[in-house]
Amino acid sequence: MKVIPWLLGASLVLGSASAKDQITLYVAGAQLPDVQALVQAFNQVHPEITVQVFRSGAGEVVAKLRAELETGNPQPDLIWLVGEGFFRELSQRGLLMRIAPTFPGLPPQYVYEGGRYYEVRLLHNIIAVNSRRVRALPRTWADLTKKDYRGQVVMADPNFSGPALVALGYLSDRYGFGFWEAMKRNGMAVEQSNPVLQQKLARGEYSLAITNDYGVRQEIAKGAPLRIVYPQDGVIVAPTPIGIPTWSRRPDLAEKFLRFLLSERGQRVFVERGYLPVLPGIPAPADAPSRLVSVRGREASAETLERFNALFGLRR
Repeated sequence: MKVIPWLLGASLVLGSASAKDQITLYVAGAQLPDVQALVQAFNQVHPEITVQVFRSGAGEVVAKLRAELETGNPQPDLIWLVGEGFFRELSQRGLLMRIAPTFPGLPPQYVYEGGRYYEVRLLHNIIAVNSRRVRALPRTWADLTKKDYRGQVVMADPNFSGPALVALGYLSDRYGFGFWEAMKRNGMAVEQSNPVLQQKLARGEYSLAITNDYGVRQEIAKGAPLRIVYPQDGVIVAPTPIGIPTWSRRPDLAEKFLRFLLSERGQRVFVERGYLPVLPGIPAPADAPSRLVSVRGREASAETLERFNALFGLRR
């Protein structure tokens, strides 16, 4: 497997190749083992290509890329994030390549701006429950504000986590900011990231979480006593677009990686890691419902995020 990951400032080299056969991927919304699994499968098809990976929370990835753009030295050949806001910004600045949408079977709703960026898997915000600590399951998002769940709920920091920023945006739009004020009164906690809170949820340090579905499936596969609740008022789809910037040194290789992700083989790797596929005909994870009530979310505005930070005492 040829993947060189950087994680929160740490560097580890697992493979090497000449620079001409190398691409760099900046990614959020997928854990490092997920990316490694995708790269490993990609290298079975293209062993000549080395993929360097910087993976972190969406906020940190965007901050790193903004700093590189400021200095005129952006690094990634591929950008894969949670939320469309930064991609719209890049597109408006003419900084995204258009890749012809010639992916067999790909539904048109997963092709953004005529092929400037794409959806390659589905990520949902759901309610995760530790079944050993909770007997009466919530049925809707609003149920989390009930006194029955006082001091038992957690979510990830939307300053760091892309899915959490989308959840903040959607639930604020749907229920008003009063939803979060009620959650604060009910003792909701905020952890930095979804992986951290999912592990604590599995250990019983929390009872319920506003979190992503794929990570919970991974914990369940390890034997954690967790259950996914799909709220009746809709699971929140967090857009996770991927695109090739115009500054890419090897856009031809980057496109090969993109096309692999949207191939049957790539989609099956996503399913193995707990994600729902975007290509029809690919079986979803075994525990996924055959019909899912979903709503499309968008990132919270800067004003909403600022209010949330003030309410929960968070610093940016």
